[in-house]
Amino acid sequence: MQDFKRFPVICSVGGINSAGRSSFDFSYKRLVLDKLDASAKKFLLKDLSSLTNSEISSEKDILKKTLVRTINSDLFDPELLMKDIMNVNAAGQLPEGIDLSKMYNSRQHPKGIQMTIFGVTDCLKNLGKDWDSELKPLLDPKRIGVFSGPAIGQLDFEGMGGLLQSRKIGKRASSKHLSMSLIGMSADFINAYVLGSLGKTGTVAGACATFLYNLDLALKGIKNNELDFSIVGSAEAPINPEITDGFLATTGIADDKKILEMQNRNSDDNFEKVDHKNACRPFGDNAGMILGEAAQFVAVTTLEFALENGLNILGGFTDVAINADGFKKSISSPGIGNYLTMAQSLSNTLKIGCSIENSIVIAHGTGTFQNRSTESDVLNRVAEGFDLRGWKVTALKGMLGHTMGPAAGDELITAIGIWNHGLIPGINTTKKLADDVLTDNLDFCLKTKEVDKETVNVIYLNAKGFGGNNGSCGIVSPGFIKSKIDKQKLKSYETKLSLTEEKRNIYFEESVNGKYELIYRFNEEILNPSKDMKISKDKISISNYKDIDL
Repeated sequence: MQDFKRFPVICSVGGINSAGRSSFDFSYKRLVLDKLDASAKKFLLKDLSSLTNSEISSEKDILKKTLVRTINSDLFDPELLMKDIMNVNAAGQLPEGIDLSKMYNSRQHPKGIQMTIFGVTDCLKNLGKDWDSELKPLLDPKRIGVFSGPAIGQLDFEGMGGLLQSRKIGKRASSKHLSMSLIGMSADFINAYVLGSLGKTGTVAGACATFLYNLDLALKGIKNNELDFSIVGSAEAPINPEITDGFLATTGIADDKKILEMQNRNSDDNFEKVDHKNACRPFGDNAGMILGEAAQFVAVTTLEFALENGLNILGGFTDVAINADGFKKSISSPGIGNYLTMAQSLSNTLKIGCSIENSIVIAHGTGTFQNRSTESDVLNRVAEGFDLRGWKVTALKGMLGHTMGPAAGDELITAIGIWNHGLIPGINTTKKLADDVLTDNLDFCLKTKEVDKETVNVIYLNAKGFGGNNGSCGIVSPGFIKSKIDKQKLKSYETKLSLTEEKRNIYFEESVNGKYELIYRFNEEILNPSKDMKISKDKISISNYKDIDL
């Protein structure tokens, strides 16, 4: 048990993507809808109804406003640049009807910041403990970490978009445009307006592996005994003409012409009309990637702190493996780094005595020609090297779109859903694997698959990004972690956990009925150094915070 005291564990998740809200596995459940029982489906529809203000809508109407679908031009493309000029009309948009700007005093925030506020609130309220009264008083302020940011930035008009466009369209940039465009502003808003944190903060942009790069900071802080509690995440709102045009130039994004050609090659039932909802087909004969928007956040603490305070143990981490590609043919082409990250992730799992026998991989799976062959080779070679046969592989971007920075966060909340419900979401948009996808040692789950969750000790997340940004991570199961806990201590923990679950149930009831009460404390509880702080050679005392030991 001593070796596992500072083992990093997930005690809460929160966020939102095109499938819905992250807490209580709601967005995960949307991905496995075909296998849900009646009760779970009922609450999923109720939650989506409340989220989208569509209480009187039918099940069909609610569901068609989720996942990848035809872009709402009024929201994302009012000048019809994507629709009429670029011919790109599919994206993984947040469920239709959500207006995050009206959920709190958003003050013209970029959408990525709005999603940050929603996602972190969802994560904190899903803890089952009040941050201000129950957790913050227990924590040394300097041992709290916040690591969050997007891959690309806040590029809508309230951020970098407005900063770059204002003069050209005859307007002046506001005082907010520059600061709002910074990629670190997501972490800054969490510190300044949600947690009131005085601890470590930062952002590492690692292209589409950004979530894992930020997670790496938290895990290193915990393992090096510098941090006891961290909020980790990423929020990205990339569905706009500028980013779409950039990906169009790389030939990696699926436009309507490519999608129609793909439908014809695959002999789809309807090959005359573009099917946007099935536009992205990871590991299949595909047409390219589809953009998506999301915010995903996790609370990470030590196993010891979780046990002492009755926090949920949803899974735990070994390490994040990060490697570059070495010399490259082009900045967007894949290289050797991902072989290294995946192999290290499996090795790190074995080092703590965790079986990889029935493990699962949630692949990066972008839906591009290049990804399907290269990533399948990575996974196939690693499986061979570790004597794995029939290694289960799934991918999410066909349903969610490619959410850039938070993409591995989408994978993480799915992993937790698998342990809670025993269902691997299928790569549902892909009916058949492409001929150049390697399968010797792999079992691609094209349909939702039931598994014995008690035998799955680890699930691997994989993320690959432009420039040679490769990140992989093994998440070990709650069952494995609890097997390392003394029985008496585990019994005491379960008693404390029951109280946590009571409070989580209150949030469940409130939130499924549309009562979110986002946390945003603008100009509240401002500290005055002359009145609220006292410095001595041994400690710093600050009002409403635990003393900082020097």
